[in-house]
Amino acid sequence: MMRTARGILAGLMLALSMGACASWNVDVSKLQLGMEPEAVREAIGKPFTIRASKVYEGEEWSEVWEYLPPTFTWTPKTYWVYFENGKVVQWGEPGDFSGSSASAVKEYNANKSAR
Repeated sequence: MMRTARGILAGLMLALSMGACASWNVDVSKLQLGMEPEAVREAIGKPFTIRASKVYEGEEWSEVWEYLPPTFTWTPKTYWVYFENGKVVQWGEPGDFSGSSASAVKEYNANKSAR
């Protein structure tokens, strides 16, 4: 009986350790430049929140969607998806947007003027 319990416990530990190697984060490999918001929702799900949004002169606009990792993840990663005029133009971790570890989105095109 004790030997069976140890075998079951060892099997569970093995399964858990192998599962821990898997990433439970958003699968951004499904994203492509130019995707529309609905296609992004279908590919990686609904965002946790819309992190930022801006309307420019000439009816142009931008928006940043935020995807948070699940609660219990060994390597948690937050991802942002950046849209301009309804098309994906960039995605990545928050620090990828500014070139530093700060979580700030820099102006995508400095020549645009805000309304």
